[in-house]
Amino acid sequence: MGFPKEMQTDQGTSFMSNLAIEFAEKFGIKVTRSSVHHPQSNPVERFHRTIKRILKVLCIEAAPEWERQIPAALFALRTIRHESTGFTPSELVYGRNLRTPVTLLYEQWMNPEDEGNNVVEYVFQLINRLKRCKELALDKMLEMQTKRKVWYDRKAIKREFSEGDLVLVVSTSKSNKLAVEWKGPGKIEKKLSETNYVVSFEEKKDHNQVYHVNMLKPYHKRAELVNLMITEDKSDIEDMDENFPAIDSEPTLFDFDEIKESSSLNDKLNEQQIQELHDLLLKFSKIFSNKPGKTHLVMHDIQLIENTPIQCKPYRISPRQTEILKTEIDKMLKHKIIELGDSDYTSPMILVEVAGKDPRPCIDYRKLNKITKTQFFPLPNIEQRVETVAAAKYISVLDLTKGYWQIPLTPNAQRIATFVTSFGTFRPLRMPFGLKNAPFTFSKMTADILHGCDHFAVPYLDDVAIYSNSWEEHLSHLNAIMSKIKDAGLTIKPIKCKFAQDRVKYLGHIVGRGIRTPNEVKVKVKAVLDFPVPTTKSQVRAFLGLAGYYNHYIPMFSSIVAPLTETLKGKLRQGKINWTEECTRAFKELKDKLSQQPILYAPDFNKEFILQTDASNSGMGVILAQKHDNDKEHPVLYLSKKFSETEKKYSTTERECAAIIFAVKKLQCYLDGHTKFLIMTDHNPLVWLKNNVSLNPRPMRWALALQPYNYTVVHRSGKNHKNVDALSRTPWPD
Repeated sequence: MGFPKEMQTDQGTSFMSNLAIEFAEKFGIKVTRSSVHHPQSNPVERFHRTIKRILKVLCIEAAPEWERQIPAALFALRTIRHESTGFTPSELVYGRNLRTPVTLLYEQWMNPEDEGNNVVEYVFQLINRLKRCKELALDKMLEMQTKRKVWYDRKAIKREFSEGDLVLVVSTSKSNKLAVEWKGPGKIEKKLSETNYVVSFEEKKDHNQVYHVNMLKPYHKRAELVNLMITEDKSDIEDMDENFPAIDSEPTLFDFDEIKESSSLNDKLNEQQIQELHDLLLKFSKIFSNKPGKTHLVMHDIQLIENTPIQCKPYRISPRQTEILKTEIDKMLKHKIIELGDSDYTSPMILVEVAGKDPRPCIDYRKLNKITKTQFFPLPNIEQRVETVAAAKYISVLDLTKGYWQIPLTPNAQRIATFVTSFGTFRPLRMPFGLKNAPFTFSKMTADILHGCDHFAVPYLDDVAIYSNSWEEHLSHLNAIMSKIKDAGLTIKPIKCKFAQDRVKYLGHIVGRGIRTPNEVKVKVKAVLDFPVPTTKSQVRAFLGLAGYYNHYIPMFSSIVAPLTETLKGKLRQGKINWTEECTRAFKELKDKLSQQPILYAPDFNKEFILQTDASNSGMGVILAQKHDNDKEHPVLYLSKKFSETEKKYSTTERECAAIIFAVKKLQCYLDGHTKFLIMTDHNPLVWLKNNVSLNPRPMRWALALQPYNYTVVHRSGKNHKNVDALSRTPWPD
């Protein structure tokens, strides 16, 4: 064979020694190195793979004499036509096929005559034949390469890293089966090409290595605990905080296996249906992303009642919070959510921090919202919509990625919505959270998207619910809606989507397969039905306060409660009571009366809701009510909740405010941002909720979370607030 001019290796140890490198230099051999452990760059590795398969068969069939069969196996391998080139290896090397037994038999039968060419003619014919074979082989390989690339790239996802990113590297050699499969983290020092990166490790600073992108994956650092000694225990109320939007560091990629698991598709669909759903979602895989898109359907504008500019100074925050805020601002600048700018209107931005969650930036638009004209979006018939969705057999829910951030702002809105920090002034380019009419614009956008599809798709809070009565219809409906979402320039968050469900939660109901729970007693009156049997006079008074508030709806009320009022007689105000069978019957009858119509009314979404809240030392109570034609309040549902040990340490104002947050978040399907409602409380300081800038971060955070809702806080004296006060004082079991 002689000395080669060029030698290619994937940095095997036998070719990386100083002796091997010096040998190649002395004999003028150019050494080309690919990234480590990348056999795709060397056809010898592919040949070794084939040889190993042949040896495996020989070891089974030829047993101890397998090595004697190797020459015959290699001979067969060299005379087999290769699928990629269309020629046998011997044809490409020698310009002719080897004389196989088949050739010998052919010669015996046909007796072909010798051509009798002289040496010169034979050499020229051989050269031309080899040249022609090379051209045909290259054409065939390009054709097969294109075909195989299409096949193998069906699920391929382009991955990119930037200089400074931390990555994990696959471990190609492990000391034992339980050893880790990835080592690192390493740091990306340089990007050599679309697929090759130079990676350095802390323990090997003087030796960098080139790795193929297939051997790398991003390293996610665990969150660090900051100020551990002063961090409060995480409470249930914190879970009810608004999810302020923020840029995700890593985009969520389309993963059908993850969707299949989260939606429990194996329990609901057969294999053919799962494959059909997979093919459909794969068709729209580009709209599944954690990065918000940008729609062209609507633009959010802000109309003011008065033209007096609002200029607020930035809030004072700690250096640690400033650094976090700068990082979030840089992310938003990078994704063109905001831009640097100035304006005659400025609202302050703060950092919202909750224990156990990443800090999120939020803009305080409360002063701007005061002078903003209110816009209303007409509400459909909710009961009719629930009935329609409930009758469906297949229901899918699509979650729009950072829904507000997919809607651009008009130049006027950008000027008015400008926000300020301690390190600069910025203009939002997309609709931020907290603007008064943001829910109106979002509802308008979803209505435009679903135009003409309202018979099989409806808005579902921030999502879109798609319902169908047959599998074929559902696939067609999904295709139509996702086409509209794609045309609108929007993106969907795959991890929050549910596909082909038989039952889902919709507007506070469980619907699907012909089942719905619109006025189910166990759901709406659980707080009343779970009221335990009183054991003290205080507990009897609390229950009678709840029942007495609606006494004008209960016929013969005085006669029913007579046994209970008898237990209150005596000198001891807090003493034990004599509970009789008559008391049990009266107690049960009153709970039944309170949980039935005409006391408990179905919600009328064309009328104003009244949210009555109250908090005691042990828990909170909530009643959602409405006034009907007789101008009297009728409850729609009851809620109550026991305070955790952490929440019991809240101040009175914080507990009352926590009750409002709990109620608004639990009842979001009724109070979805563009419906005006009243909040009634017996705690007068809460009237400041929309206006005051509190030094306490918890009420401040809650006030910002309520910005999108159109509400008015009304104070009501305690003696007129006994119904919800009774729920908050429920004697909770330990």
